[in-house]
Amino acid sequence: MKKDAISTGLFIAIGFLCVAIVIAILIPVVRDVIDDADDNRPVIPAVSLVQPAGSGVEGTGQKLADLLV
Repeated sequence: MKKDAISTGLFIAIGFLCVAIVIAILIPVVRDVIDDADDNRPVIPAVSLVQPAGSGVEGTGQKLADLLV
């Protein structure tokens, strides 16, 4: 009777150990997969740089109205 109790206890202890090892391996893998899935979102810039229109003078020194005429 005592031998059966010891073997049953060892069986349960080894089972818990195997489950703990599997959980310890799977948690980082699942976290990496979830983090990689979050990386697919587009990057939204915090600051938008907008160049002002200025006075209408282009790099050649001509005004936009002169180019249209």
